[in-house]
Parts: sequence; structure tokens; C-alpha cells
Amino acid sequence: MIYHVITTPECNLCCEYCCGKSFSEPESKLVFETVPTTPQYSQKELADFLKKDLDKPVSLIFYGGEPLLNIDFIKQTIDYQKQQNTVENFFLQTNGMLLDELPKEYVNSFHTILVSIDGNQKTTNTNRGLGTYEKIVSNLKKISSNDFNGELIARMTIEEPTNFFDDISFLLNNKDFSFSSIHWQLDANMWHDYKKRDFSNWIKQYNSDITRLVDYWLSEMRKGRVLRLYPFMGIMNSLLFKKNYFLRCGSGIGNFTILPNGKISACPIMSGVREYYLGDLNSDPKNLPFKLKIKEPCVSCEEYALCGGRCLYSNLNPVWPKKGINEICDSVKYLINELKRIEPEIQELLDKKIISKKDFDFLKYNCCEIIP
Repeated sequence: MIYHVITTPECNLCCEYCCGKSFSEPESKLVFETVPTTPQYSQKELADFLKKDLDKPVSLIFYGGEPLLNIDFIKQTIDYQKQQNTVENFFLQTNGMLLDELPKEYVNSFHTILVSIDGNQKTTNTNRGLGTYEKIVSNLKKISSNDFNGELIARMTIEEPTNFFDDISFLLNNKDFSFSSIHWQLDANMWHDYKKRDFSNWIKQYNSDITRLVDYWLSEMRKGRVLRLYPFMGIMNSLLFKKNYFLRCGSGIGNFTILPNGKISACPIMSGVREYYLGDLNSDPKNLPFKLKIKEPCVSCEEYALCGGRCLYSNLNPVWPKKGINEICDSVKYLINELKRIEPEIQELLDKKIISKKDFDFLKYNCCEIIP
């Protein structure tokens, strides 16, 4: 079981695709409540809750807002939960701006760090603010020089007019700081912004870039190197080894979110939505799964077993018109079909032991949603 722990809902950036859009968002049909800026529960209360789930491995993902705005809570949690032996792995999803303020011994205790970076300097700074790219790269170099040896994942958010192939190629190979692990997520069906955008035209270019990237991924495998591109790796894992995971991100199945008020939701984006609360720290973790489920039209789709419904929140609370939602779904199907196209050759590479089955292993529900 994996739990996102919201250390604070506050953030030190105002990214174009997140806070920037929220300013113009019309009143939601959902009822939101204000979430405290810091956790209102004790470490003992958290430990007591986690101990109820010790029949299976438990991991914590520090999340926000920007989680590193509450460094003291992160340090206290790692120290106390290690002492209580309640947590197998710690993760961090961060915008990277404050990584240099977390002491080395805590940084190096993370199994995985996901850092929000959207591509090259221009793309990242346009989306997230002047100087963010430079600060992120500087901090990543610092933690690497301080012997961080966990997995470091570039967490891209993409939308038009981003040139996806160019930006992901840059992150894979550049002179500043290259990544071998990348996850990307489409900014789609999260805001009432479809009519303001050129998504219909851009998604065609994105699909074309997916083909280019799939071909590049395969070319690297022919050399014995499997790049950890999570959308590709996750789907190919299922195609090759017949493993399906219902909703790919695990929200409401094996991945839950602990809010600062002690309430538990299926995923971080549901923070403050009372009707989506599943329980609280007094609940039995075994009673949380499957209270919220993906609905139509996803469950009748021919690719439901591989896609899983993409996003629980947007499935339950769609904000785009049917045309836009269909464009997203068609793109997911396109990605799946492109991976099916290269599956036979990948199987040959496995048979010839040029690559191995373990190259496609990953920890489920590690904050990579798999389906973009």
C-alpha cells in the first residue's frame, strides 16, 4: 500500500497549468473544504494507522502543494516512522526548488524522488517561472554529488504548444542534467479550459511524437538499454507479462492520500472534496479500497484492461466536452497500439537475452500514473 502524505497544500510556484489556471476556474459542482496548511495529527497517530496495514509493504510519498515547504514535518516523519518500523520506502514528489535545503541524510533516505521539470530551459521556465530550470538543475547536481542513489524521475506536465519529442529528448540527453527515468502527464480534462485551447490540433502532433519516441525506445533496446519511460514501460509490462492493474495510478485501490486534517482521499487532486473522502486515520486501511470506482464510458472500452480508465478524478468529474474527452481517449489508444506494434520485436530481444524481464520491473503506484 502506498500513501501520499500532504505536508502542506501551499506552493512556492504558480505554474501555468496548475495554479495559473485555477484563478480562472468557474465555481465547481464539487464541495471543497479548506485543508489545514500543516498536518494536524501526530506522528503516533500516523504510525498507529500504518501499523494496521503491516500485512503488506507500506510506502509514503511526501506530496503537496510543495512538500518541502514543510521540511520539519518530513524530517520528523522519516525519523519517527523509521523508529517504529512502519514504512518500507519513502518517496518525494517535488518541484525541486528547495531540495538543497533538505539535509543530505534525509535526501539519501528516499527510494525515489520525482522532480517536476517539463523539458528544456525555455519550456520549463515558460510553464513554471523564470529561473526554475536553472535552480532545479543546480539542486539535482548537488544531491547527485552527495551520493543520492535512489531513482530520480523527471515528472513532465505537457500541453500545447509543447514540442513533446524535442523536450523529452532533451531530458534524456543534454549537457546540464540527463534523466534515464521519465514520466509525463497530459494536462487534459482537469480544468474548464478546452474551448480556450488548441488541443485538437496539438494532440495530432503529440501522437506523431509518440511514434517517434516508441521507435527511439526500441532502437535503444536493440543496444541492450531499456529507458525507464514509465508510460511505455508500464503498458509493455502488461503486454509482455500479462499483468493488469485496474486503475493504473492505483488511486482508491492501492494508493491513497492522507490530508493534513487526517482525512483520507483516493488521490491528491481530491484534497478537500468531502464527498470523495474514504475515511480518516481512525479507519481500517483494509476498508478503504474500491469505495470509488471508474465508471462508464471507460469500463466498456476495449482497452480498459490496459488503460484502467486513465484518471479516477476526471472520470468522476469530467470538465471537458465529449469531443475533448474522445480526443484524449483516442490518444491513449494510439499509444497502446504503437506499443503493441513493437511488442513482437521486444519479445525477440528478451528471448535473445539482449534485454531482460527485470528491465521492465517498477514499483506500482509510485506516483507515475502510467497512462498520460
